Amino acid sequence: MGFATVPAALRAAGGSAGAKAAGLRRADCAGPVGRLGGAVRGGKAAPAAEHCRESLSTTFTQWCSQAQRFGENLGVAADRYEKGDHAAAGVFPAPPTMRGPR
Repeated sequence: MGFATVPAALRAAGGSAGAKAAGLRRADCAGPVGRLGGAVRGGKAAPAAEHCRESLSTTFTQWCSQAQRFGENLGVAADRYEKGDHAAAGVFPAPPTMRGPR
């Protein structure tokens, strides 16, 4: 029983998440929704489309920021796992040999 971490894999996943978030940040996902207002002039549709565009733009920007932080936090987690492993290596001279139930 137990688990093992692979700090390099955490860092790689974090870097990938950060790169993807940065790439998506440049996308204008709300733009097409905003153009809808010009296509359906009058009534309540145009203001509703603009409100939807603003909301989508804000939500997407927040999501990209959260994805960026998630990637950064994976790197922090990798650093902390390594630090813990190095600290434990100084306290425990050999890996445990005890096995769980079989």
